[in-house]
Amino acid sequence: MKKSVISIGGVAVLIAATFSLWHLKTPQQTNAEPTHSKVQYPSENLIKNNLWVLPDDQLKDGSNEIVLLVTGANNTGSGAWAWSYAAQLPKQSYIPATITLPNMNSADLNYSGKFVYEAVAQLHRDYPQKNINIIAHSLGNLATSWALHYRPTFMAKHVKNYVALGAPFKGIQSAGFDKMPALASNDQTQVPINFQVKAGSEFVKHINSTPFPKPIRYLSIISQTDEIAAGQSPEHMASFPKGTEGETVTPQAIYQKPDMLLGHVEELADNGIYEIATSFLEEREINPAAADQKYYPEMQKSGLDLTILYGNTKSHTGDAKKVEHEPISTDIIE
Repeated sequence: MKKSVISIGGVAVLIAATFSLWHLKTPQQTNAEPTHSKVQYPSENLIKNNLWVLPDDQLKDGSNEIVLLVTGANNTGSGAWAWSYAAQLPKQSYIPATITLPNMNSADLNYSGKFVYEAVAQLHRDYPQKNINIIAHSLGNLATSWALHYRPTFMAKHVKNYVALGAPFKGIQSAGFDKMPALASNDQTQVPINFQVKAGSEFVKHINSTPFPKPIRYLSIISQTDEIAAGQSPEHMASFPKGTEGETVTPQAIYQKPDMLLGHVEELADNGIYEIATSFLEEREINPAAADQKYYPEMQKSGLDLTILYGNTKSHTGDAKKVEHEPISTDIIE
């Protein structure tokens, strides 16, 4: 990739986190409706109750771009994005949307991924003339990967661009777990996502077994100092499945700032990363001075501070039912 140009052709962003400015109900796994002989999906009402779209009619009338923001583990849709991208994107004429994943994205990713797929479907039904783009952070990228892997035809038709922030596509190694108290556990029983996010898990193998579908445009952005990549190269951990037509970049390389320190949560707040992401969506040159500013204008420091302080503690984990081993998927590629 050239340092000055990043292009993205369609953005749908799902927003979820722990610091809540907009209240969204937490999805429950008990309301799923079977729509396939082997696959259960969340009901349409459940998706509607957990999908938030900026209620700005003037912006909706004037913008053709929706960004679906997808959160990482142990967060709600509003908690991760209300203080970050959902606050800034409207200033650039994007319509932000957020989705709250089951049990604060601590449940089986084979189920949580269906929320991403169904959220895209619901946005398309409600706004058929608008482009849908996705921006996901952290483990939200694994839920998004389910939608891309198991429903490639649908996603390729309805998603324009996908930007991944701090994505553990290749799984997290034990050294990375040690950096995340909310995930690290020696208990025999754990929430499902803890098994699935590990490097070498069946889920990680599945989502890496085929390229993500064309013609979606793909960009993966990760800090070289992202702590969850401990034990492996950050660029390797965040790389797309082999054969996917997308690039993996770091802000340190783009801005030629090798001493730039950015942690996993800070990837949501950094102005340089935000500039890389939006320049890709808009298919324009990157402003090389963007990294000289720490935060983008609408980023709310209180939200960042609370997320760093509480978001990675064992007391703030999702409430999915604990299991003794990785859930086995019966999902079928369509």
